[in-house]
Formats: sequence, C-alpha cells, structure tokens
Amino acid sequence: MQGNEKSRIEKLPILECNVGDKRFQETKKLLLYGTCVPDRYSSIFKQFIVGWTPIHACLEALHMDHVGYKLASIIKYSKIEDLTILTIDGSPHCYQLHALGQDIKRHFASDLNVFHYVIEKGEVFSISSQAVSVARHLHRIQKFLNQKGEKIE
Repeated sequence: MQGNEKSRIEKLPILECNVGDKRFQETKKLLLYGTCVPDRYSSIFKQFIVGWTPIHACLEALHMDHVGYKLASIIKYSKIEDLTILTIDGSPHCYQLHALGQDIKRHFASDLNVFHYVIEKGEVFSISSQAVSVARHLHRIQKFLNQKGEKIE
C-alpha cells in the first residue's frame, strides 16, 4: 500500500464511504473511531488499525442518527463480523458512538462482535458492553454510587 492510499483509508469519513466498499468486505473487521483520535493519539491509533478497516465520525459535527443508519447499513451489507469502537473517554459525543454500536448489535446484528475502547490521558481502556449499556441509565449509576457510599462532584 502506498503512503497516499494509507492516508486516505485512515481518514475515511463514515458518511463519505460506500456501504459495499471492498475493504469492508475483505476484512469483515471495522474500526469506528472518533475523528480526533489520530491527531491526539497517533501511536495508539496506528496499533488499532492493523488488520481493520478504519472509518471515522465526529458526533459534534454529525447527527448520531445519520451515523447510526450508515453504520448499520455497512455492517449488514458488507457482512461485518467484528466492530471495534475507539474514542476519547469523557466526551459525550464520543460516547454516542459506543451506544450506537450496542444498539445495532441488539436490534439488527446479534452476531456482531463489538469491542469498546477509550483513551484517557494516553492510556487505553477496554470497556465492557455492560458498561456502555449502564452508562445510558443514570439512575442505575446513581444507585451503584449510593450503594458504595461514594460522592462524586
């Protein structure tokens, strides 16, 4: 692969790609990452793209419904088997990418393997699908914190 082609693949916006792109069908492994990840954490990003077809989205600029529809279409049309989502931790916009992955698995692609990773201060954390689901329900988080006697301000 030539340098130009590698740059083009790494910067493939989700709404600007074809759902039947041969790269999706060849790898069956999709890396959905927050647009800012490569600029902020290039060495981590480079580790994640090996063997995966990377696409990106920024939910500060795009509506999650548009991204979700396109992501579901790519997954179904190209028969994606594995989806990894890599974002910056703490961003409410990036969190939505994780929620989309879980919703698509739950409602449209139960056989899809979904892996969640976040980056916090240069460190990568693997996040369970259960954590992504619980994060949508503030009352469950509050109940957990109450049980632990913790107060977070």
